[in-house]
Amino acid sequence: MNFADYIFRRLIPGTTITVTMDSGNIIGPAIFTDYNPATGIAVLEEEGTMSPPTNMIINIGSSKVESIIYDATEE
Repeated sequence: MNFADYIFRRLIPGTTITVTMDSGNIIGPAIFTDYNPATGIAVLEEEGTMSPPTNMIINIGSSKVESIIYDATEE
């Protein structure tokens, strides 16, 4: 279990998070919706910048996560 797996297992769906990937890409702020510990895949929902606003579903692998930022008071 890596640190991202540990955090994703404990996050409450609906929590707003920002994720930095090991490539340096930043995802978010996005809404955490689900985590599958068997596959290590976290599902996030991010509002697009296009008009009209569209929601994008983002699947990320926990092994590629460098850091996760969230407000602990949301838990």
